[in-house]
Amino acid sequence: MTARGLLIVLSDPAQGADEDEFNRWYSAVHAPEMVERGAAVSFRRLHASGVPLAPGIPELPSYAAVYEIEADTVEDVEAIQQRLDETKHLKRGMSSTLDLSSVRAAFYLPVG
Repeated sequence: MTARGLLIVLSDPAQGADEDEFNRWYSAVHAPEMVERGAAVSFRRLHASGVPLAPGIPELPSYAAVYEIEADTVEDVEAIQQRLDETKHLKRGMSSTLDLSSVRAAFYLPVG
């Protein structure tokens, strides 16, 4: 199967956290771990431009992690969740630089 779905995770660093350390941890530890554990085949990280889309549209967290996943169906996503559960012993832990309350995430599947 080719990577067709996406896991998109939005987040911010914790208040007062070293943003460079947050980015180092996310890009060098956490995101590669998701690939190593079989949840994704690749990832990209992006930072919001700070330019609002339009008045009245709320801002989202500043950082996005976009993971390509091998998923076309809900069953495929459930299998990824199971893989993450089965490999939780490989987790390297969360960083105190991540504001967990800012995290927004969803699995996205192809339309049509």
